[in-house]
Amino acid sequence: MVAGLLLLGAARPEGAPSLSPYRRYDSNAFIHGNFKPSFQKQWKVSARCSKDPSPEGADQKPQVMLPLAVSSFRKVTDPVMPKRLAEGVKSLGPEEREGLEGSLLQLYKGYEQMLDQQDQPLLKNNLAGAFNYFFMSSFYALRNGQELTGVQQQSMLNQINTAIGMGLKDRRMSDREKQELYESVVLSGNIILGLYNEGRDKGRADLTKESRELAKELLDEMMGIRIDKVHAEDTCVWIE
Repeated sequence: MVAGLLLLGAARPEGAPSLSPYRRYDSNAFIHGNFKPSFQKQWKVSARCSKDPSPEGADQKPQVMLPLAVSSFRKVTDPVMPKRLAEGVKSLGPEEREGLEGSLLQLYKGYEQMLDQQDQPLLKNNLAGAFNYFFMSSFYALRNGQELTGVQQQSMLNQINTAIGMGLKDRRMSDREKQELYESVVLSGNIILGLYNEGRDKGRADLTKESRELAKELLDEMMGIRIDKVHAEDTCVWIE
């Protein structure tokens, strides 16, 4: 997914209004119902993840694996978060706000088109796929353009899917709530990636700084993860 991910954040959506969607938004707009994947400490490094596992790592319980379907949902309405995010930018007039909404909508559609192109239908309308995309975007920005390998991406997807499955046991969510969360997570990943790439390509340190600040803030608020606690090894990613 990395190639498509980088392409999505490389430029403004084709045919979109001139108002760039890559800007700083109120982080509260991305948070829906305070749902956060419940990562567990037993998912720390295991013998499968480390070439030379420590005794502590060897004693860890193996990660529980759940089918991807546990984080899927049924789409119930047209996208709602592009309009909600645009309305939250109070400094814009009606026409500018409408233009921003159009840009955000195209960003969202671009993610789903990427999944179609990569023949990954199971990740469409799937919270784990959206959170994994957001995580990869944040990791890329916070680690100065470092990309996760395909194996590392799959490792993180499995962990996120299980975390969401466990979280939904304690927190019931309707399909509409899941859809709004899905849209929020996808758009946050796009915006972080777009800010970073636009700043890098135009030599604007203020934009790359802004992307990192937003990534750091949302990574903590949406997933409970700090980038300094993330370890990307040859065959997996694990969180302290």
